[in-house]
Amino acid sequence: MAGLTLLLILLLPCLLYAQPTGDTKKGEEIYVEKCTLCHGSRGEGWDWSKKVEQPPIPVPDLAKTAPGQSDQFLFDIIKGGGEAVGKTRLMPPFSFLLSDKEIWDVVAYIRTLGAKKK
Repeated sequence: MAGLTLLLILLLPCLLYAQPTGDTKKGEEIYVEKCTLCHGSRGEGWDWSKKVEQPPIPVPDLAKTAPGQSDQFLFDIIKGGGEAVGKTRLMPPFSFLLSDKEIWDVVAYIRTLGAKKK
């Protein structure tokens, strides 16, 4: 019994902090519908140089920036917008449009962007 208790104590934090994995196919569908306008079809970012004289803020190339961020960070910025993670408010929150499951799907898809770009 003590062994089982110890095992539960050791594994509980892992279970509590485990992040759900998303469905990349569903994430791609959502990304195409909601994200491509600013982030581009392959995550390359919005080419402000072709749209305005002086860009107010660049939109990052997700294939380059996302690998340096945790899944939780990507989830938080999609759900709560840029301000939720100390970034610009130009990245809007999607919590009113997407469920947590759908956001995890988008995170899973974003993780594939670097591979698709090569």
